[in-house]
Amino acid sequence: MHIRVTIGRSPRPNPTLGVRVLFEGRGLLIEGTDRVREVSLRGGRRLWLAGNPVGLLAGSGTMSELVALPQELADASPVNLQDLEGRYVGVVIDPSDESCWVAADRFGQMDVYYQAVDGGSVLGTELRLLPVAATGAPFDQVALAHTLCVYGHRPAKQQTPYAGVKRLGVGESVSIKGGRLQVQSGSFRPIETAAYGERELHEYADLLLQAVRIRGSRHGNVVYLSSGWDSTSLLACLVHLYGARKVRAVIGRMKYSERSGVINQFEIDRAKAVAEFFGVHLDIIEFDYWRRGPELVEELSPLFRGHHIATLTGLNHSLLANHVAETTEGDESLFAGEISDGAHNLGFSQFVTIFHPSLEFREYSDKMASYLFGPTFLQLLQHGRFADDPIYQLLRSRVGSAVFDEVGGEEERTRQMLASFFLRPNRLPLWSLRNTRVLTHNGRDTYSASMEQQYLERAGRDATPKTLYSWYLHLYNSFHWQGSTVVTLGLTAEAKGLRAALPFWDSRLQEFLSAMPESWGRGLDLNPTKYPLKWALTHRIRFPMHLQVGPHSYLYDVDPSFSHGAEILYGSAFASYYRDLLRHRAYRDVLSEDTFDLGYLDGVVQRYLDGVEVRGSEMNDLLSLCILTATGWYGVR
Repeated sequence: MHIRVTIGRSPRPNPTLGVRVLFEGRGLLIEGTDRVREVSLRGGRRLWLAGNPVGLLAGSGTMSELVALPQELADASPVNLQDLEGRYVGVVIDPSDESCWVAADRFGQMDVYYQAVDGGSVLGTELRLLPVAATGAPFDQVALAHTLCVYGHRPAKQQTPYAGVKRLGVGESVSIKGGRLQVQSGSFRPIETAAYGERELHEYADLLLQAVRIRGSRHGNVVYLSSGWDSTSLLACLVHLYGARKVRAVIGRMKYSERSGVINQFEIDRAKAVAEFFGVHLDIIEFDYWRRGPELVEELSPLFRGHHIATLTGLNHSLLANHVAETTEGDESLFAGEISDGAHNLGFSQFVTIFHPSLEFREYSDKMASYLFGPTFLQLLQHGRFADDPIYQLLRSRVGSAVFDEVGGEEERTRQMLASFFLRPNRLPLWSLRNTRVLTHNGRDTYSASMEQQYLERAGRDATPKTLYSWYLHLYNSFHWQGSTVVTLGLTAEAKGLRAALPFWDSRLQEFLSAMPESWGRGLDLNPTKYPLKWALTHRIRFPMHLQVGPHSYLYDVDPSFSHGAEILYGSAFASYYRDLLRHRAYRDVLSEDTFDLGYLDGVVQRYLDGVEVRGSEMNDLLSLCILTATGWYGVR
């Protein structure tokens, strides 16, 4: 579902994506698709909502579930749009003076793009709704640098690949009055960590169950089941709340090449066992990229280009959504466990920090990586005593001849730590961009200075050891959580008329985890990763703890030389497709030689065309370039 707002003297755009006129005034045009809902508010104002708000926060911190949405919001008005819970964009208008307010949910789960044109402006929930889709625009080299260099393959939250097109940032909104657009900043207030105890363990369990309940459906619930802690915990919560007959699950069997066969058999076997334990039906569908795949990219290209998404994970999400749409018998909710890793353990919960036969040690090595970005290590960094830390020495020694930045002055060190976390392809404190061969010297300097100023300046200045976790979770919304591997959950579901639910993005759960102390599984303590989640599954929710043993998911759990990227690039149906795309060097149309080392990229591409198989950073750079080129861009291709 989509909304578009055209302001001032901008020409009326052509009908796109099925939008129709919702309001037309002297200098304001509001359009939306049929599924956009309208609410009459007090004082004659009107509200249009795209997306899926599920709850309404009260000043006391309590949340009421939205059931009969129009009437509930009309009775509650005036409503602050960002007090709603869920994934949505809202437009409020006062017809008497055509003043207007546009905002997304507090985490920016849905995007609002905006572009100035012909003395006015156009806002929309997808790039295809804006003039850029028809005309193209100059390219934002910093945004493209982030797309190619940082996992997620998408510009950071406020940017798009086009210099004249922006996105509303987290907490931002648009005020329109007298035909003029003004972007208003949010007011993020970091939360200090607290001394959690047994009471907070029960509080976490209650919050998790409430987050699942308000997103669930009495008609039925589907879980994208990966067999890990996050999706299986959601399955357990749904069975606990709705019963097994109202829950089903789906998983994909991954075949990326003939040479590696099924690469996630560990995951399939565990998912079967978990589904059997709970008595829920499990469908297994094929992610068979050995025989097919490019046609799916072409089919999804308009949607992905409309949000500048360069992803392979999104193809999996689309296949899952297709299956659910074909098999649903009612108004089901679609659950996924994304967000949990970052929110609980800063993303270090994948058993990949140090390969070792002992999974217990591999979990602890994840905790060591998380510790290096925690408050204890930040204090060592701030006081210049970090270099002697044995954990830092151990993990740094494992990256060979990699380059690290010199520690800056005291006022720079927190910002350096945040930059290491959000603006680098490898997460180690002080990891240098000089390791990134894609960018020129000038490109590295420009990218770093621009991104740190736009996204990290306040956090670098104000974050303390007590508020550090709160800042991480807030900034995650501008980086990985809005990247291509996450946003496609909602987009591909919505494209099939489904409703995606990500309970770990619940605002009250996020606040709880923002204040969760280092000793709850984030540092060198003996509590496990995701400590409160695992406690809840042990003490409050029926769960088969005995099944969460053995290899995690993929072949790399037993063979560290295995690489998803290598299978896609060299063994899958994408291999010839990518080579055909890269043969014309179309990336040179959008990448500036001042920012990007085009000689290096040309060399990587030529080796690929010649059939040379590479690994490491060169393979990662090649894969990023391949999926960027496959998504394409407006204007030229």
